Amino acid sequence: MIKYIFTTVLVVFIFFMGYTSESLVEAYELRENQWPPPGKEIVDVDGTKFMRDKNFKEIINENSKNWKESFPVLEKKYPSGCDSTSNLSEEYSCTNLFDNLDTVWQSSSNLCQEETITFTFKEPIFLEFMVFQNPESTTVFEESIIVSTLGLTSDNESKYFVSKQLEYDNSFSQWIDINSEILYDLTLKIVRNYPQNIDNQESRCAIQEVTFYGRNLNK
Repeated sequence: MIKYIFTTVLVVFIFFMGYTSESLVEAYELRENQWPPPGKEIVDVDGTKFMRDKNFKEIINENSKNWKESFPVLEKKYPSGCDSTSNLSEEYSCTNLFDNLDTVWQSSSNLCQEETITFTFKEPIFLEFMVFQNPESTTVFEESIIVSTLGLTSDNESKYFVSKQLEYDNSFSQWIDINSEILYDLTLKIVRNYPQNIDNQESRCAIQEVTFYGRNLNK
């Protein structure tokens, strides 16, 4: 009898753990700001990155001259320059946001809200998405003021065409869909920030990296 009860409890436990594990995995895979987003994957072909659905079954023939015609080819699009409403010093300028390093942009004060950063591009492009990274350094992250809501405008427009709630987390990059033509520039405006450190006069708003993925409009 005891053996039967033990076996029954064990089976129920294993079933429950299996169910819970699958639920946790599913929840993790479908979190809002995951990289890449749900159902998508980033594929690298000869150094060119593009996004496709995970259920896409066609195999890329690397010898085919027409493979690019079958996919929305995406590349990292680097700004030609940038400008911000403030920065702590040249060491913490907005150029740190696209240098592929762990350097950060920091504002000149603890008034993070309403700060803007404008990126300019050499030619008109179509931006599919951008990837936002909070400071990866635990010390910098915990001592800084972190962006909560980010608004995006472009080409001197005042209305946000993208508004994104970001997570208070520095362990992963956060995905922001853009899906828009950018003719001249793209402006990021800090609409809200998290409350941590706002009463500390020495704290500064900080962002580590912003990476853009898109393609030229003439392609």
